[in-house]
This record gives sequence, structure tokens and C-alpha cells, in this order.
Amino acid sequence: MNVKLYIEGYYKTATGTMEPVLQNQGVAGATSTQTDSIQVELHNSSAPYATVASQNVILNTNGTAVCNFTNAGSFYLVIKHRNALQTWSANPLTLSGGSLSYDFSNLASKAYGSNQVQLAPGVFGFFSGDIVVDENIDLADLGAQEIDINNFAFGYYATDVNGDGNVDILDSPIVEGNVNNFVFSQYP
Repeated sequence: MNVKLYIEGYYKTATGTMEPVLQNQGVAGATSTQTDSIQVELHNSSAPYATVASQNVILNTNGTAVCNFTNAGSFYLVIKHRNALQTWSANPLTLSGGSLSYDFSNLASKAYGSNQVQLAPGVFGFFSGDIVVDENIDLADLGAQEIDINNFAFGYYATDVNGDGNVDILDSPIVEGNVNNFVFSQYP
């Protein structure tokens, strides 16, 4: 399965790519074409929407990631990241023996509930700032970020929302904006 997506805080508008977060934060062996790792899950297409399969894969700076699922059937595609809002495909996808591609980035409606932010004209991405991973961006996330800002944290932290390797005031506007807009995860 080929997946394409962008993460709000990492997106570089001028180039249409994302920050090479792993390299920016000194992760051994990381390259300039790797953004971060993401968890890609398949969930049953009917209630209670249980997880069927899960893989951790590298998300590239161009927004692409490759997963090798052997499951066949109809599943929701779910993407999780250390500081982005959990996002589900708008509808179940049918997997069979062939290759499948799903591009979240070209329409907000590719995510369940059209729950994506517009990054540039015609380009959409996952909301950043769910630092405590509770499926909504709220004051708990902002509080965690403010603690790391006050402690001059640097390196591979979920609170580093823009991926530059430092937790600082430059990370705050994204989280604050999403707190003010009551952004939360949407799924069946």
C-alpha cells in the first residue's frame, strides 16, 4: 500500500515538502529525505472497528510512505503520529492481492469528516499538536509544550511541532490555533 500525507507542523509551503525531522533531530542513520515515523493501521470496516494490522513505517519528506499488508478485505486506513491528530480514511478501502494507493493530501474529504487543515491551495494535511495523544488538541497539549519550552528542550520531542529539533516559541502558534479551533479526531 502506498500512502501520501502531510503533517501540518512539518510542512514547508515554499517547497511542497516536509522537514527532514529525523535528521534535524540527530537520529542516527536518518537521511534528508525522511520526515518521521508513522503508524499505519487497518481497522475493520464495521463496529467496533477493531485493529486488524499495524505497521510502523518511515514517512518521507515528499509525503509518501509504503506499507506491506497481506490482509484482504475492506478496512479503514488509520494514520497515527507522535504529535499529529489520529486520522482515518473517509471510507473503508478494499485491499486485495494488488497494490493500493491512498492520497490524503489532495482533498480534505479524503479524511473522515474532512478533518484536515489546508496547507496551501489544493494541499491538505493532518492537524499537528496532539502531543498527549488523547485524540483532541487542547490545553493539556499546550501545557506539555509550555513545560518543554521553559526547560529549553531540544531533540526528538513530540512537543517539537515544527520539527526543527528545538522546543521553542516557534512551535506554539500551531498548537494554540488548533486549541482555539477545538480540533479533535473524527472517525466512525
